[in-house]
This record gives sequence, C-alpha cells and structure tokens, in this order.
Amino acid sequence: MDTQAAAAIPLLAVLKPREREQVLRTAREQTYAPGQVVVNEGDPATRLYLISSGTARVEVGSAGKVGTLKAGDFFGELALIEEHGRTATVIAETDLTCILISAWEFKASLEEHPEMAIPMLRAIIARLHAREHHGS
Repeated sequence: MDTQAAAAIPLLAVLKPREREQVLRTAREQTYAPGQVVVNEGDPATRLYLISSGTARVEVGSAGKVGTLKAGDFFGELALIEEHGRTATVIAETDLTCILISAWEFKASLEEHPEMAIPMLRAIIARLHAREHHGS
C-alpha cells in the first residue's frame, strides 16, 4: 500500500505516521476498472472506502448521478455509522484504487483517534451543501 497516497487522504492526514500505520494495518487496497460497480445502493455496509487514485461517480435511485469522487475522498461512512445499507451506488469512472477499512476497524479508529471525525464532518457538510445549493 502506498503510504504517501494514504497520508494525502484528509481523513488519514490528521494522524501521526505511527497512528496512520495502526489504522491501516488491517486495510487492503483494491483496484476497480472504469465502469465497474464498487458498491450498490442498499447493499450491507462492511467497509469504508478511501480513494487513493482515480475518479468515481455516485448515483442514487432514479435521480441518477448526484456526485463525483476523486483521490482523497472517501465514502461508505454514513452506512457504517448509522448501521444501514449503502445510500448510493458508486461506479468507477477511471481506474480507481481504494483503501478498504473494515467496519470494526473504522469504528475502533474513530474512538481511538477522534480527530479523524473533523475531516469527515467537513466532507459530509460539503456534500450536503452541494445537494442543497446545486442539486447534485
């Protein structure tokens, strides 16, 4: 796993190198081809996805595309925090490489490193703002 790419992800950038290594110790890297579905809306949530390279589109039900994700972004946190199915479908637009963190590791990491919540809240607020003011 590319530790420099991981350090550039805001959710992990707030951690010291040793703390970041601890959070990533059970993580794995997965690459998706353009057009490949990463997660489907409604599927059970078992992982947090951190994008280290590439882009993906976010689709919700009949609304279609509601957003784009890029390197440094993450997704899957809402379903893990609220313990429900995925709220959107995410599809790779380009070659997409993600760091996958299991639900239990994500929850434990948030408890142990609450500073991770700050960039997460900023991202969630930005998504809400974009939907309210731009319709996407």
